[in-house]
Amino acid sequence: MTTCTTPEKAFAQRTRNTAVALATVLLSAGWMAPAAAAPVDDAQFLLVGGTVSGDVTVLRVEPSGGLTKVGQTPVGLGILSLALAPDGHAVYVSQAAEQQVTGYRIDNAGALRPIPGAEVEIDGGAPVTSTLSADGTLLFVAVGGVPGHIRTYAVDPTGALTHTASISVPGFSAIPMIRIDPDGRFLRFVSPFDSLVSSFAIGLNGELTSIGAPVSGGMLPVNPGYTPDGRFVYVSNEMGGNISGYAIGTDGHLTPTPGSPYASGLMPHGAEVTADGKRVYVPVVAGGGVAGYSIAADGALTPLAGSPYPAPSGSGPGTVVLSDDERHVYAADVLTTGVTTRVHTFDVQPDGTLTRSALPSVDTGTILGDGPIMVLTP
Repeated sequence: MTTCTTPEKAFAQRTRNTAVALATVLLSAGWMAPAAAAPVDDAQFLLVGGTVSGDVTVLRVEPSGGLTKVGQTPVGLGILSLALAPDGHAVYVSQAAEQQVTGYRIDNAGALRPIPGAEVEIDGGAPVTSTLSADGTLLFVAVGGVPGHIRTYAVDPTGALTHTASISVPGFSAIPMIRIDPDGRFLRFVSPFDSLVSSFAIGLNGELTSIGAPVSGGMLPVNPGYTPDGRFVYVSNEMGGNISGYAIGTDGHLTPTPGSPYASGLMPHGAEVTADGKRVYVPVVAGGGVAGYSIAADGALTPLAGSPYPAPSGSGPGTVVLSDDERHVYAADVLTTGVTTRVHTFDVQPDGTLTRSALPSVDTGTILGDGPIMVLTP
């Protein structure tokens, strides 16, 4: 998930840090009674899904950038994506093995509470990934099959879901990945087994209309990531060991960026772009680290010095998220010798290069989190 840092979010982060620091001083001085269990109204959380264990772990983001586990909620087997509401107070979990999507409210303590009316069964295939419109009123679910299809749901103010439309996507789409462009006008459907990227215009009430023939991707394309200005999208080719870059035309059509695809190492698995659109970070599962690139004005990628950056031994990062202040990159394991998924922290240097942080890795307790299964609340 691409994280954009706005002035409002930066202010909120500074306010949160100041409040926590003040509370710590008052506690140590005896002016406040300890209340460790009390929820924090403006707490920020990192959510990580477990594909095999079928649960979602919630980690609180501390002022230092460190992570503290606060909960783990059983959901259902086959979690392959988490779709976070724009306000960060709800998340929709796609469960391929259970053939359903379930919505949860995220409370101030980080607990997940089922939303009445937000558990929907999916017919005709496995729901693999889902994504919300920018205003949070529409949920799109990519369903695997021959052909695959996209189901559209209206999201009412309570978070409940109502099915409104479906559209087929020709081809063999067993594990489709979908994302919406930053301007909200187009939806991209990435079909790994077909090596194709299909594009759709989003109309009123979420109706989807194909905007031309699919473009060719690499070998097993997955998990697209955008520049915040919506000019470019990058798709990791998991079996190709590279990343395809596309320029997005005003009409939504995709054109390969100069030099695409770009070498990445074994099993790239996503793309996280900085708020200024100048750098992108890609987890490299089999390479055991995170690759970093600078983005040129034409969208071409150039590796940053020292890239890729190794994670701890035995780790295989498969999804990354930038902290709001972009001082840290959080990388969650897909493959690991330790069985359960850990989240590792990298420090972002002024030139964009990464170094392993002194902040400790955190064990989520989930098992095998595949796909876009890590999101950061505002």
